[in-house]
Amino acid sequence: MADDMTFGSAGALLVRKLTQARKERGLSLDEVSVETRIQKNHLEKIEAGDLTFLPSAYVYAFLKEYAKVIGIDDPQLIESCRDELSIPTDLKSLKETQSAEEDSSQTGDRLSGIFSAVSSAGEGISPVVLVGGAVFLVIVLLTVGFFMFSGTRENTQMPSSQNLETEAVPESEPALVEPDSVALVDSLREGADESAPELAVKQEAWAKDVSFLPESSTSPYQQVLIVRITKDLSWVKIIADDGDKVYPGAAYKAGEVLRYEAKRKLWVNIGRPPFVELYLNGEKVPPMSKRTIVLGEE
Repeated sequence: MADDMTFGSAGALLVRKLTQARKERGLSLDEVSVETRIQKNHLEKIEAGDLTFLPSAYVYAFLKEYAKVIGIDDPQLIESCRDELSIPTDLKSLKETQSAEEDSSQTGDRLSGIFSAVSSAGEGISPVVLVGGAVFLVIVLLTVGFFMFSGTRENTQMPSSQNLETEAVPESEPALVEPDSVALVDSLREGADESAPELAVKQEAWAKDVSFLPESSTSPYQQVLIVRITKDLSWVKIIADDGDKVYPGAAYKAGEVLRYEAKRKLWVNIGRPPFVELYLNGEKVPPMSKRTIVLGEE
């Protein structure tokens, strides 16, 4: 089997039927991807007639599963596609490979679905394809492990002091997520401000139940930052004391009030500065002229 296979007449006819049937049923490629568990970009390549993105056995399995989900019942045409793609019929080898894939990891679930689609018609995969499939799976697992490890390291690192003022903010703000519980007003300590001097901001309705000051004069956290989202939504991320504490960044909606603590200083990253108000120990911080500032002791 060669990876630079050409798309024969039977394959071209099947792809036309698949594409036409999908459109007639009003289904998007996203919907077909969910039903077949085939990646959308693979479906796009198939509909474009590009069958070189994976070994022919996988492509054939994709075609069969696509036809099954979309309702194309033409065994003779599918068999002709198998012949054009030179798919062998070693069912025993296929089932052994399928079992090994299912036991490997959750990442193998998608490949197991592919093998099941092929085995349902009684075809198999040659030893050459099995070796190629095993190599492909190892590459997938290594790639997933690399990105998971990289993501963990990225979350624990903080910007160096030289870059605090210039760190880039994401070009596009992420979808709204549930705020971290430590940042919510609901998690503020009850009665924290009862013995504190009256603050001007306390006259505002939204601020009555907000704790603007440290818990006590002996608390190690003497820097308290309140972030209030005043309009639309904005990305907020806070790092305290040169990385001793990192508050997860997230997008927050108008009306939300967030509370952060630090021993000495806070690195503040705001996605849309005009849409927020900042209060440090009860005193309003002047409007930000850029997206990143440092508040507290230097």
